[in-house]
Amino acid sequence: ASEKLMRSYSADVSRLLDVVRAAVVFDHADELANFLDVIQGDTEVEIVSFKNRLRADFDAIHSGGYRDVHLNLVMQSMEALRLGIAGFVWELQLQLTPIARLRTAGGHARYMRYRNMRAE
Repeated sequence: ASEKLMRSYSADVSRLLDVVRAAVVFDHADELANFLDVIQGDTEVEIVSFKNRLRADFDAIHSGGYRDVHLNLVMQSMEALRLGIAGFVWELQLQLTPIARLRTAGGHARYMRYRNMRAE
């Protein structure tokens, strides 16, 4: 995170949105779509950003071939206030099983080298 903070965000910590990350893996695209509908309909969740890297027209060259649905979310509930996390932005990745199986620590390291070379 510290490399990305300096490389991509000029040390502006407010732009670092993936300190907390979770992933949910689905066997079928319709299950992923249903889950996304639930999130979109939840009044206690704000979707800050949304990237659909599963679209047919998505150019995967910029993600090293990786595809998912990527969300940055903020919880807006009384429980979030009580826990002190209201306003905290976190990342949620929605993945399909075949793609998730291909993701490895080595693959992520290659992707990070690629991003570092591009200064992203």
